[in-house]
Amino acid sequence: MTEMNSNERMAAEWACERLVRQFAMLNDERDHEGVAALFTQDGAFARPFDPDNPIVGRENIMVMFRDRPPRLSRHIMTNTVVEVVSPTEARGRSYLMFVSSTDVESPRPVKAEPGVHVGQYDDTFVLTESGWRFQKRLGSLSLTV
Repeated sequence: MTEMNSNERMAAEWACERLVRQFAMLNDERDHEGVAALFTQDGAFARPFDPDNPIVGRENIMVMFRDRPPRLSRHIMTNTVVEVVSPTEARGRSYLMFVSSTDVESPRPVKAEPGVHVGQYDDTFVLTESGWRFQKRLGSLSLTV
């Protein structure tokens, strides 16, 4: 295995952390193709509300996001820690806070639905020809308020 210097390691960590933030923003913007493009072709995604049923394949992930009922949402990602395993693989965990509303038409701000959901994503990242991508993004819930 090729050793990475500290700059290469930091660049990989930054790129993976950026994927986490991009996922949240693209998801909230309902950019289904943009979200799917963050995954490898054979990537897997499990929603925090349905952790035991991962969706496999970039196209299937895009369809799942596209076919959900519209909602205004905010995914607040925090405490992201990435561990670079090799020059082409990393693992990470991020905490998630999720709030939403089905009121997508009213002027902002709108009242959020009752309940705040707190959970996490456990990620496997791989370096592809297009840069770092999610190979697996597995969500789960820990708390609901």
